[in-house]
Amino acid sequence: MNRLLGTLALAAALCSGGTAHAGLVNFDNPGLVDIDSNGVATYGEAGYVITGPAASFLPIDGTMVGGFDATSFTFGLLGGGSFGLKSLDVAPYDLGFGPGTLALVGLVGSTQVASRNVDLAGGGSLSFDSNWANLTSVSFSATGGFALDNIATVPEPGSFMLAGAGLLLLAAVRRRR
Repeated sequence: MNRLLGTLALAAALCSGGTAHAGLVNFDNPGLVDIDSNGVATYGEAGYVITGPAASFLPIDGTMVGGFDATSFTFGLLGGGSFGLKSLDVAPYDLGFGPGTLALVGLVGSTQVASRNVDLAGGGSLSFDSNWANLTSVSFSATGGFALDNIATVPEPGSFMLAGAGLLLLAAVRRRR
């Protein structure tokens, strides 16, 4: 009976944290963009979601294109939670009015905790430091067309802590025997 209770407690502890959500969003097989009656568009891939006004982004040619207008869109975990932004590729996308500048803002809730401006004339692969960890979303806005690809994220620490707590619980149950 104790063994069964210990196993059930471990399973509950490990499952309560959800998945770690480490991954790569690469837009290689884009799904549909869902637009609600208020004009808010939503696109999901690999456990993440991009949300914003319908005219702010569109998956094109294996990338996520933005900068159609001055409005921003956000990137976050599907269902909420925290994640870390590790890297992404950005390139200019010709919309007929020059490359401009891309503004990235890291948010925890509605509080800005990190920001970065990128000259879209150059583009390239961007890496992010520890200021971009434990975010709830990243906001993208630009003064010109841009394409995003290969958004790499890292697991939120909470999942690792829950898994560790589950392992400690298992060790305690085994030790009592």
